[in-house]
Amino acid sequence: MLFMLFKQFMRIDRSLTCKHYSGPRPWQKQWIRAQIYYALAINIDFMEKSSDYFILSVATRDNRVVAKSLADMINISSILQRHFVLNVQAGTGIVSSRTKCIEAIKKWFPGEDRVYTFWLDSDIVLNEKPETIAEYVKEAERRNMAFAGNYHVIDNNTNQMWNTVAKKHPNHYTNEELASAKPFELKCEYAGLGLCYINTPTNYMFRTVGHDLEDMLFFKDNPDIDLRYVPISNVHMKTVYI
Repeated sequence: MLFMLFKQFMRIDRSLTCKHYSGPRPWQKQWIRAQIYYALAINIDFMEKSSDYFILSVATRDNRVVAKSLADMINISSILQRHFVLNVQAGTGIVSSRTKCIEAIKKWFPGEDRVYTFWLDSDIVLNEKPETIAEYVKEAERRNMAFAGNYHVIDNNTNQMWNTVAKKHPNHYTNEELASAKPFELKCEYAGLGLCYINTPTNYMFRTVGHDLEDMLFFKDNPDIDLRYVPISNVHMKTVYI
């Protein structure tokens, strides 16, 4: 797999010399680079310090991720001038998938107790400028914080829509509160793990207890995480188009 990706990347590079070919778009070359780093990641025991990398962790049942969101993440990595690592892990459910993501990070960086990773659910479509998110990443690391963007979910029992960032259980921030907030101004007790950047403990195992989901319990189990809200424009897809 790695050899074929390398040949494809080299073919794109050589095509720049063709007289009647304008060359690949930057995202095309970045895509191949991302796939090479992904192939490397799943075939090596460890990498060097995590601060040299921008790690995207996607917990999924079917190994899928929204192409536009992935392209934006690759662009963010380029803006940060870091190597991009795609950490896609599939399990029997969201709990096992998220735990597998952490296990992979632990394997790559065995000497680090915490590693910053961007958690992105496979059904989140990013509409925010990559430059804006890259600034959030730098600010979070500078201030030793984590951040979460808000997205909407539907309560299966009431069919009501609610926000995923909460100031204190069970009170979630309102649309009005989020609209008037500056980046990193609002402190969150917990948030959905589908759109956040966290200095994640590498020895953590996700769990659910009763009606408490894995993302709520993650922040409950790690109260030292200083989680803040940042505005990130997105769409949460919950409908499958055939």
